[in-house]
Amino acid sequence: MNFSSFCPLNASKFPKREFLIESYPSKKTRRVLTWEALEEQTNKVANYLVRECGIQKGDVVQHLLTNSIEWYVTYMAVLKAGAVVSPLNFRFASSDIKYACDVTKSKVFIMSEAFVPRVEPIMSEMDYCRKYICVGEKSPATMENYGNIIGTGDASPVLADASDDDMAELMFTSGTTGAPKPVSHTHGTLFWIGIGNALTYNLGFSSIYLAPHPFYHSGTLFLSFPCFVAAGKILMPMELQPEYYLRSIADERCTGGWNTVPTWADLLSAIKSGRIDLKDYDLSALRHIEIGAQPVPYSLLEDSKKIFPGLPIANIYGITEGGGGGLTNCYDEDIMRKPGSIGKATAFMEARVVDDKGVELPAHAVGELVIKGPRLMKEYAFNPEMTARTIVNGWLHTGDLAYKDEEGFIFFADRAKDLIIRGGENIFPAEIEDVLRKHPKIQDAAVLGYPHPRLVEIVMAIVQLSDGEAVTDEEIINFAKEKGLAKYKWPEKIIYTTIPRNPAGKIEKPKLRDMYVKPAKEAMEREFRQTSG
Repeated sequence: MNFSSFCPLNASKFPKREFLIESYPSKKTRRVLTWEALEEQTNKVANYLVRECGIQKGDVVQHLLTNSIEWYVTYMAVLKAGAVVSPLNFRFASSDIKYACDVTKSKVFIMSEAFVPRVEPIMSEMDYCRKYICVGEKSPATMENYGNIIGTGDASPVLADASDDDMAELMFTSGTTGAPKPVSHTHGTLFWIGIGNALTYNLGFSSIYLAPHPFYHSGTLFLSFPCFVAAGKILMPMELQPEYYLRSIADERCTGGWNTVPTWADLLSAIKSGRIDLKDYDLSALRHIEIGAQPVPYSLLEDSKKIFPGLPIANIYGITEGGGGGLTNCYDEDIMRKPGSIGKATAFMEARVVDDKGVELPAHAVGELVIKGPRLMKEYAFNPEMTARTIVNGWLHTGDLAYKDEEGFIFFADRAKDLIIRGGENIFPAEIEDVLRKHPKIQDAAVLGYPHPRLVEIVMAIVQLSDGEAVTDEEIINFAKEKGLAKYKWPEKIIYTTIPRNPAGKIEKPKLRDMYVKPAKEAMEREFRQTSG
């Protein structure tokens, strides 16, 4: 079944019902798209892809847009056309975009107007791409204007045949190699993700799902699928300043949704400081909030319970390979008595902690977290060797070290991957280390996640200079920029010292963490205890 078939299905049942909502509280305006309009617009785009772009089943369409009605329309239109949609991180630099396109050999590229300056310089190097479509008021002569397609396109029904095992989506994710990997999800896995999340979070027809974070994140997108399947509503707050964010939630009668740690922390901070008076907001429709994308500090949960005592809150875990957020969940009933736990496996999923031979371990023994179920990725596209190493006998190896307690609740023991998670964004240190080592004055470099009260982690670079050399922080950041690193990957804390390596020549990162990260984390916890009384 083609996953986009819910477009015509829900349009036939609820044509005038709102589906997508963009909220702009500062302007007191909103944009909406009904199911009827979704069906019409996805047909126009799908027909254009097939007839004007020559898109065939299995072709990849690159997708680089900010959250908007157009994001969802174009995503579903690609599926209708029988193609594979590949949403990109809108923080990608030109080099990252070029890498993704080279991997997928995308035939068409759909982008927001804001990203034209990043894409235009690399277009000449991507001769496999036939058409570029620009969403915005102004389009360069080299690109088709999206507004023209919607304004004059053919809205006759189109829905390509697709089996459950046909590839539907390629999402790029960071992993143990540092290079983004294309994770393949099928039409079948997207369906199971939608149904599984609906059961886990009680989402459906009456839901107004909160989607403040980018849809290129599997967490945001996949948690919105229950509303797509069951004709609920999806709310996109377009202004994330705490006052406007909460106003969108209140005025649109939002029922719940997923927040990253920084977004939720900003809101709580504004309430605690008195900038926001909850009496000015009607939150009676709000039934649940999920927090995730990185470990949730216990202090944040304590504040949440004090400020919203009756609001159910869940700690959510997921990875793109496993079908995004909702693989495991620590429900409100257990979140305070099991601090730090990511809960248990959710609907249709299994989770184990195993040793290096795949044998399940007893309680409190640390091993690798593996998961199994119908929402797992099909493969790492174009990389059967890595797929075979990651999915063994149906179990997906997450690379995360964990343990279970006597009740079966899962806890992280450490991060097997060196991934830094900055405000919900994955950053692989090796990529930054490789760039820094190319600086003529730098002999060696190590990159770690450094504690931050809002983002949880920021990029810290430990730099060992060549003998007799001197360099400034500004010079290093400018060098990272010149080498094409996206801004969120730039070092925000730089330390100049000798980098310890073991006899095998490997950087002793545990020693560096003990020297720099552990004291900073302890200091931050002491400060919280003092301020919270």
